[in-house]
Order: sequence, then C-alpha cells, then structure tokens
Amino acid sequence: LDKESISGKDKHPARYGTLKSAINNNVVFIYGTKGNSEENAWAFQKARYDAEQFWYQGNGSIQIITDLQFEKESYSNNNFVLYGNAETNSAWNKLLSNSPVQVTRGKVKIGIREFSGKDLACLFVRPLKNSDRYSVGVVSGSGIVGMKLTDRRLYLQPGYPFPDLMLFNSEFTSKGIEGVLSAGYFGLNWSVDKGEFVWK
Repeated sequence: LDKESISGKDKHPARYGTLKSAINNNVVFIYGTKGNSEENAWAFQKARYDAEQFWYQGNGSIQIITDLQFEKESYSNNNFVLYGNAETNSAWNKLLSNSPVQVTRGKVKIGIREFSGKDLACLFVRPLKNSDRYSVGVVSGSGIVGMKLTDRRLYLQPGYPFPDLMLFNSEFTSKGIEGVLSAGYFGLNWSVDKGEFVWK
C-alpha cells in the first residue's frame, strides 16, 4: 500500500496483528452455545482454561461470557476472543461477517481457498468492524476434532509467537509441520491476497 492509501482501518502500530495481540485492550472471551453438547462443552472449558492460565501466568482477570450474553449486552473499548465457529457461536455473525476467513462445520474458507474436513483447526485474528483499534481473536475448528486440536497450542505462553493465521489438521499431532495447511500474515489492509502466507 502507498502511504497515502493507509487509513486507520489498516494495520498500524496500535493494531498490527499476530494472534496474541487479541489478548490486549480489556479482552472478553466469548464461548459458543449454538453447537451440539460436545461442541458447547469444549468451548466453555477452553475459554475457562485460557482465562485461568492467564490469571496464573499474569495475575490478570478476563471476563468470560456466552454468545447469548454478548447479543444482549453492549461492549465498547474491548478486544474479543471467540471460541467456536460460525455455526456454533452466534457472536460470529456480528463480529466476523465480513472476514475473509470463515469456519463452518466441515469447511474452512480463507480468501478464495477452501479446505474440507472435520479435523481442521484454525487460529486467527481480525480487526474489529467499525474500529481502528480493537481486534477479534478466534479459536476455532471445523468439528470437535479440530476444536480439540487447539487445546495444546501455546498461544498464551511467552516465547511462542503465532502469526495472524494458522490452519492445521490432525496430522499436526504426529507429523508436525506436515499437518500445517496454511500460516502467515494478512496484508497491511488486512486482506488475504495482499498478505504473506504459505499454503499446502
């Protein structure tokens, strides 16, 4: 991008990306309740685990709410982290409807590319709509297998950098990097096509 074309909605020092940046700005964790019983239980347990880990490591308190609470209450001056996908977390449509990354049951779409399978795990960060400061982090999967693959990813641990986006499947647990389907950074305008990604 030319300097003249950069706006507050683009990447800038206060909101430049990487998954960990979503933990800033009085972050609120939102877990989904629209999935099946196993998906809902995972979302709640994962959000609670991450909040307790943050409390233990950094002596910080993070508010945890359901997607239904998010719809009923008004939030400002907050980042968010969503647990679930577009079908299991109703806050997705409000926060990520314009995202080039969409996760549903059995499928992940990143720009023009589509990946299929029930064992896909996706971690990413996006700018919050209508804001030039706040962000939305996502801990997601295309099914319960993919969701549980995120359980051991150390995105809250110091010394473990994560890019803007990481997509991987169940092969990651046994074959390491061979299970990574995509990883990289969105462009300065937060687009996929202007970004830097590796694809499998």
